[in-house]
Amino acid sequence: MPNPSRRQILSGLSTGFATLLAGCTAAPDESNATSTTTADGNSPTEPTQAVPEFPGDTASEACPPFDDAAQVVCYEAVDPEAMPVVLVPETQTVQLDQPTDFTLRNRSAQRFEANFYNWQLYKRVDGGWYYIMPRSTPQPLAIMAAGEDHTWTLTVTTGSVNDGAAIDRVQGTESLSADGLGGGHYAFATDGWFEAGSYEEPIALAASFDLQADPLQLTTTAAIAETEWDGETLVARSTRGEADNDNDEHDAYMLERIDDSEPHAEQIIIEQVVRDDQLRDAIALSREYDAARVRIEEFTSSIPPFGLDDSRIYEFQGERYQVTTRAGDST
Repeated sequence: MPNPSRRQILSGLSTGFATLLAGCTAAPDESNATSTTTADGNSPTEPTQAVPEFPGDTASEACPPFDDAAQVVCYEAVDPEAMPVVLVPETQTVQLDQPTDFTLRNRSAQRFEANFYNWQLYKRVDGGWYYIMPRSTPQPLAIMAAGEDHTWTLTVTTGSVNDGAAIDRVQGTESLSADGLGGGHYAFATDGWFEAGSYEEPIALAASFDLQADPLQLTTTAAIAETEWDGETLVARSTRGEADNDNDEHDAYMLERIDDSEPHAEQIIIEQVVRDDQLRDAIALSREYDAARVRIEEFTSSIPPFGLDDSRIYEFQGERYQVTTRAGDST
């Protein structure tokens, strides 16, 4: 669903769990070494290090399933003091404007490798988990030595959506300020691997919390400057973007409400919609004006326009929408 810009595409940023290349490994610790024997009956000069063991079942429905992870460690399912690595929330009831810490603790005897930019936020709605942010993630590798911690501090603010402001992208390794979140059940997460393990088999670590806040209300951004009807299509002109020259024409972002029998719709929630300016404006205008078709005209530097190279079908709050784009002509 995120619409990467041309710069983001070229810089190789990605969303979701990051695939990182591990650096050099440290010498194995004897407490985690397993003894092996060669064919001639002698022990090798270097022991083989083993990944620390996790006691019992560490997954829980209180956290996302993380299908791509080799193991899921959900705070609600474990004794945090017995875990070699765990993500610990400061509290599981979060209030608006109150900073809340989430601390990754490495209590093993070997190093844990991770990407501190690769924190993730999910929301659970009607039994399903939805990825919210971040929408792009730099890829540096961080090393947590045995016994080290790393803390992210999340502060949930409010007001931008109702004021018509676009939701700022959140990116960082420590202090995170997030707007555009309604009340409900969330999970904060990250992933990584032990030096004896592999980045191809990451360990997902998560902790859930309840956000005490009102539900979001869908409104347009302040970038919508004017609207008019073109037959049965509502046309909205946006102030976002700039023309490269005087002959540039606006690109078009087009949304059409379609029959609910259309298959393969992507279920989305309002916390996702408000992070996509064009989709937010188009759905909000469709509902405000009861318009079956909405066309937003604006300049975009993305190739293809708005980052969409094919049509998308979304299901949002009981309605289905098809999104297509068209590049403006220029000379």
